[in-house]
Amino acid sequence: MFTARDIVTAVRGEFLSGNPDEILTGVSTDTRKIKSGELFLAIKGEKFDGHSFILDAVSKGAGGVLVQEGGITNANFKMPDNISFISVSDSVRALGDIGNFHRSRFNIPVVGITGSNGKTTVKEMTTAILSKKFNALKNFGTENNNIGVPMTLMRLASEHAIAVLEMGTNHLGEIRRLSEIARPTTAIITNIGSSHLEYLEDTDTVFKAKQEILEYMDKDAKLILNYDDEYLSKIKTNLKITWFGLNKAADFRADKIIIEPEGITFRLNEEWDISLGVLGRHNVYNALAAIACAWDFGITIDEIRDALREFRVPNMRMEVKRFGGIDGIKIINDTYNANPQSMKQAIEALRDMATEGRKVLIAGDMLELGTFSSRFHHLVGRQAAESGIDLIVAVGKLAEHISNGAQEAGMSQRKIKLCAVTKDAREKVMSLVKKGDTILVKGSRAMRMEEIVNDLEIQFKTTT
Repeated sequence: MFTARDIVTAVRGEFLSGNPDEILTGVSTDTRKIKSGELFLAIKGEKFDGHSFILDAVSKGAGGVLVQEGGITNANFKMPDNISFISVSDSVRALGDIGNFHRSRFNIPVVGITGSNGKTTVKEMTTAILSKKFNALKNFGTENNNIGVPMTLMRLASEHAIAVLEMGTNHLGEIRRLSEIARPTTAIITNIGSSHLEYLEDTDTVFKAKQEILEYMDKDAKLILNYDDEYLSKIKTNLKITWFGLNKAADFRADKIIIEPEGITFRLNEEWDISLGVLGRHNVYNALAAIACAWDFGITIDEIRDALREFRVPNMRMEVKRFGGIDGIKIINDTYNANPQSMKQAIEALRDMATEGRKVLIAGDMLELGTFSSRFHHLVGRQAAESGIDLIVAVGKLAEHISNGAQEAGMSQRKIKLCAVTKDAREKVMSLVKKGDTILVKGSRAMRMEEIVNDLEIQFKTTT
């Protein structure tokens, strides 16, 4: 809850009309969800302009409106006198400033999580463990950008004892801004990999971008890093570091890793057995990051073990679906997104699985890789072939590079199918897949690979 005066102060804006002592019950950027008494914040994006919906917001009971200078182009537009009307130079920045203003009202720890892979899973694991003792706030889904993070912070309430925030980026400066808004007291960087290279140029720049999370952390803040990551192991900082990894030098380390049909077990610090009900060796690292964080907040080993045993992955992240009993099919839905490192991890998870029938990879294009696109897709094909994958269906404009890489590694062309678009793949896959197959479906979000998963579900639900 804010007054209009609070908002003007937080955003350093100009109060144009209304009552500065007007109580605003919240902030909304979407007139479809706005509630009576809330401030409508008009954001001007690449594909939409919130200023077009101001009157709609007012008709639904908005208590105030915040606009960006130049956002209202209608010279005859007049704001109702009873509505608090605030102008700023940048409405997206203003949203972040409001999020920071509200965050400053709460003297609680904030955990910020970034990295090239595993951010969402680590956020969910960390929250699951911390929730054994604390009421923890977290981002919904992957609301990890300059809109989602401040909107999450504005849900902070007196009952929350801690906040766990995923922070994402595809441009330099974005993590810096999120850190400025959220002021994390603990930061986790999962790893540094080849993601968003269309905008971040190379892995060195990715490393630079992820380090921005440190720039608004106090000297007493804590940093949790992957010891096995070649970039993170060389980081320069005065902050106290807790290390996780497989290396014996790490503070939280795993060994005796066993891949099981329904998950993974490992030994923590040569003392405690940990069970995960999720697939993929990479999830050992995700669990170690979450454990390192939770340990610092006094969560007991029994609470940690219980939380991780109960933990299930978020939708579309190594999500296992089974149809038709023992001789049916198993679908691994990892369609939320893809980059070279996460694709490699998913293929390795499929490789390590004990299966009755074929191992099938349905791989869509990995986007935002810039000039590295061809090389990384070629590598996916090689990795799949060398991992013993029985059938590859490659989808998208870069499918041929996957095929070339697989054939270079010795895979027969007969075992590789190419599809130009997801729609074509949906039709082809239906004729290729058979009972007993274990099928990994993965690609960048824009490829809509989940549609293939949906089709497979429908087909095998009706035939089994």
